[in-house]
Amino acid sequence: MADLRVAMARLEAAHSLMLGEVERRGLPALSGFGSTTGWLIARSGDPAGVCRSRVGVARALPHMPRTREVFSRGGLSEPRVRMLARAWETNPEAFERDEATLMSHAGNLHADGFGHLLRHWRRLADHEGHLREARRAYQARRLWASVTWDGSVRIDGDLDPEGGATVITALGSMVDPTYRDPNDPRSPAQRRADALVEICRRHLDDTLRPTIGGERPHLTLTVDLDTLQNHPGGACDLDPVGPIPPQDARRVGCDATITTLATRGGQPFSVARATRIVSGPLRRALAARDHHCTHPGCTTPAAWCDAHHIHHWADGGPTRLDNLQLLCRRHHRLTHHQQE
Repeated sequence: MADLRVAMARLEAAHSLMLGEVERRGLPALSGFGSTTGWLIARSGDPAGVCRSRVGVARALPHMPRTREVFSRGGLSEPRVRMLARAWETNPEAFERDEATLMSHAGNLHADGFGHLLRHWRRLADHEGHLREARRAYQARRLWASVTWDGSVRIDGDLDPEGGATVITALGSMVDPTYRDPNDPRSPAQRRADALVEICRRHLDDTLRPTIGGERPHLTLTVDLDTLQNHPGGACDLDPVGPIPPQDARRVGCDATITTLATRGGQPFSVARATRIVSGPLRRALAARDHHCTHPGCTTPAAWCDAHHIHHWADGGPTRLDNLQLLCRRHHRLTHHQQE
């Protein structure tokens, strides 16, 4: 494998040098293309981002003699050369001065460490450019959360370094191995997803959250009583994602504020005052008794748990201490799916 990596690097280097020659001779323009990147996309069929990166390396290599020499003999991988090429683009004069020093670390540091080194070099070599890049990253921050056709939610976006560090730290605090149940079967990606939901859930539970339209933000679940009693066929919709399974509605309904809406002919005609299923005093008594999640081996604190009805209230179970137990979100879900 080591021999193959060397051979691959030599081929990548030869390809980059040839691509640079293609551009120098103006072959893309002679073929009717407006750019070398467009020409390479058409010839290779590779994505635009990949071709753009390869053209960037090809343009930088003639100005990076030490990098070009090591790359050509297979001593440096194409991804590392790409990182060095981007460094050259930021400040060619400083890179020419410091190329030997940067090259001495290119093959020794792991990818994250080498990237950190190049960012540190950029800050010292071109302070004003570094500030411009930081402002550009902040202005480019964006986040999308959209409902897909099957009701799941797709999250995508980019954050500036400070915002990204904040999110990574917050998620990390929720998935730290010292906090995690050793028998937790979830993958790291699943734990991060659950951590993000838990952070948002705690915000919605916070009494200091803002008021919008006369109400504090909350989840809205519209469900028929028949559906809560495990008779499928009625409404069971979570705004804005749409239908959810009845057992999920029963789980949410274990510890929620209920607004009873009476309908006639499908049209509402009476709305009752919102009522908390588990009152504040009863919740405090439950926390004092259970202290944490009651699932065997789980010590998730009471503040992060739901009040679970052992015999669901929709089936006639009473909302009193002897019919309640604390369960963390994961074990609450697991309990309802096992029961139903």
